[in-house]
Amino acid sequence: MGCNRSVGLVQRAIEEAGISTVSVTLFREIAVKLKLPRVVSLRFPFGYPLGRDEALQRQIINDGLNALVSISEPGTIIDLPYVWEG
Repeated sequence: MGCNRSVGLVQRAIEEAGISTVSVTLFREIAVKLKLPRVVSLRFPFGYPLGRDEALQRQIINDGLNALVSISEPGTIIDLPYVWEG
């Protein structure tokens, strides 16, 4: 089992304990397959899940935290609009 799948399983276990979670994923398809509760998705290369720029990293973290309160339907994935500039 790859890391991307095991993190999703841990997320689900934490949710079952009553703690809300959100994942940042570069692999939207796996998030769909695992039926994760809340996900923000980016199309960035592996190794840079939050980008390089510090301001962008903060924005992505803020978007993830906002998803904790804005997502009401389990399994919702928010595709973030950011474009990789490597």
